[in-house]
Amino acid sequence: MKYRILFFVVLLLTSLFLVSCDKEHTDITTVNTDITSSSATEAGSDLTFRITWKDYSGRGEAIQKIVDSYNNDYSDGVTVSMVNGNEDRTEIENLLTGSSETIYVLPYRYVKYFSEKGYLMDLTSSFEAEEELFYPEIWDLGTVDDKAYGIPWLGHSMCLLYNKDLLNTAGVDPDSINSLDALLSAIELVEEKTDAQGIGLIGADSNDVSWMVNQFIYGFGSSLVSADGKTVTINNDESKSALDFYKNVLGEHAQSTWVDDTGVEVMSNFRNQSIAFEIQGIWGVTDIMKNGAPFEVGIIPMKDIGLNAEVGPMMLAIPENMSDEMKQEAIRFIRYMISTEAQEKIMNGEYSPEHDTYYPFRTPIRIDMVDSRIFQSYPDYMFFVEGFSNPSIDVPVPAWQIVKDEFYQPGLHQVMSGEISIDDFLERIETEGNAILVSK
Repeated sequence: MKYRILFFVVLLLTSLFLVSCDKEHTDITTVNTDITSSSATEAGSDLTFRITWKDYSGRGEAIQKIVDSYNNDYSDGVTVSMVNGNEDRTEIENLLTGSSETIYVLPYRYVKYFSEKGYLMDLTSSFEAEEELFYPEIWDLGTVDDKAYGIPWLGHSMCLLYNKDLLNTAGVDPDSINSLDALLSAIELVEEKTDAQGIGLIGADSNDVSWMVNQFIYGFGSSLVSADGKTVTINNDESKSALDFYKNVLGEHAQSTWVDDTGVEVMSNFRNQSIAFEIQGIWGVTDIMKNGAPFEVGIIPMKDIGLNAEVGPMMLAIPENMSDEMKQEAIRFIRYMISTEAQEKIMNGEYSPEHDTYYPFRTPIRIDMVDSRIFQSYPDYMFFVEGFSNPSIDVPVPAWQIVKDEFYQPGLHQVMSGEISIDDFLERIETEGNAILVSK
């Protein structure tokens, strides 16, 4: 009898061991899955949070801390696992049609695009109370037909940055820079009194030239498309004046290579103090801090000089095919991510081991964040939030992305290089743009 008992004990232990091995194999398979694909959630009950950066980057690590706070203090038994991501439209589309238990960080320009395809869930009823927390212009970027498919999370808006040392040497009072004419006068003084050029400009055939120039297009009173998004509206005298001012007026005071430069080269010139002004987001300030702070950076809101600030809000969205059970958990997570607590953590920024400090890389996007403790500690950063109230929208409708890639962006470079005239450029954009808008 005792041998039978011993046999069954051995059999039971063997079975448990095999089950354990199988479970271990399953867990390893899950871990080794390409995390950029978000194709599976852990343990079948967790949610995946796909960001647009690498999880091991400074930005990824900063966001992971916010996710950890949710998991530790607010999760209702469902763990949110953060994974790598990017802004590749085709890859995201494949994921949206496959994986269901994933919360996505999406650039605003993708929210309308994917919602019109039926890939995103309508979140209107779940976030009716939160709409008033955001500027209407920003909230609208996540909506289609008054339905919210993307909830604003974090973003950036551009400001005019200046080198305080250069302006001081030139005898320029920054408070006097309250118009484009005043900016031009300040630039001329800097060039007269120092060895620096006035302002960093972008002219290369790149994404940067589009958002940079659009700030002037909007600021001079024009727009890219009509309110209904069906007609190109850029071909007018206001746009012509904006392009002329950018190329022929400011262009005379920019770095010598500006026609072929992107924002990267502009930042380099500003860091090297060969230009006194640049138009950048909050990273333009932290870039100087990261590089030893050779000078102090001043910040002027774009509206103060009569221009609209380019904005880039990132939205939180969930796929249409998410299960009802996970939908409620995803909404719970999104609600935390836009809370005051989580928004303040954004400003804690990414960690720099070299300097043993943290640098903000984006700004909170809620209106009331300007009254939070983080902005009380860094009051100048409030200027990067003010731009959300008067934005320059680089891609106002999904179809404009095609216009931008095929005609607008390369055409702007040709204008700056002198290959085509401003008039010919505007006529081409009107003709080609309308053809694309009508076909969509």
